[in-house]
Amino acid sequence: MNRVELAEKAILPLVSVLAGWLLAQVTGIFRDYFRNRRIRRCLIEELKDLLLEIRRTRLFYERALQIYGLKGVEASVPSRLNNYIFRNYYKDAVLGLNANQRISFEMIHTLVEGINDDTNVVGKLAGELNTKNTLANSSRFTENDGQVWGSKIRAVYRNVAAAEWHVRYHLEHVRSPDLSPNTEHHKRYLACLESVAREIDRILGSAKSLRKEDFEKVGIPFPWPGEG
Repeated sequence: MNRVELAEKAILPLVSVLAGWLLAQVTGIFRDYFRNRRIRRCLIEELKDLLLEIRRTRLFYERALQIYGLKGVEASVPSRLNNYIFRNYYKDAVLGLNANQRISFEMIHTLVEGINDDTNVVGKLAGELNTKNTLANSSRFTENDGQVWGSKIRAVYRNVAAAEWHVRYHLEHVRSPDLSPNTEHHKRYLACLESVAREIDRILGSAKSLRKEDFEKVGIPFPWPGEG
C-alpha cells in the first residue's frame, strides 16, 4: 500500500464526518427557518382571532358604559383576551421580524395584557361596590364610588378601542406596520383616540333613552344614593 492509498484511507473518514456535520447544520438551519416562519404566520392568525375577541370585549364595555350612564354597576366581566401564541412562541420568531413589526406586536400585546389586568380590577371593583349595595345601610355606596367606577370603565373602553385599532392596522400593513410620530398613520391613530372620547360621550348620552327596568330584570344593580 503506497502513501497515496494510506492518505486516502485516513482522509475519507474525516471527510465523511465533516460532511455529516455540515448536513446536520444545514438541516438544522432550514428546520429552524421553516419553524420560525410558521410561528410568524401563527402570530398573524392569532391577531385575527384577537380582533374578534377585542370587538366582543368592546361591546361588553359599551354596555357597561350604558349602565353607568343610568347610574348602575355592571355585575359581570368579559372573558380574558387570549394571546397564548405570543406569550409562548414570540421569542422564537422575533429575529425574523423587522423593527416596525416588533414594535407593533409588542405594543399590541402590552395593550392586551393591560386590558386583561383591567378586567380583573373591574371585576374586583364591581364586587366591592355591589357588596356595599347589599348591606342594610345602602347609603354606604357613595357618589364618589360611582365616579370611581365610571372613570375605570371609561379608561378600559379607551384601551380596548386602541387595541382594536392597532390590531386592525397591523393586519392591514403586515410587512411594515409603521407608526412613527408625524406619519400619516400616526395622525390617524391620534384621530381615532379623539373619536373614541366622543363615542364615550355619545354612549353615555344615549343611555338616557334606555330603561333601568330592562337591566334590573337581568340582575343589574343601581346603587347610587337616592336612585332606583
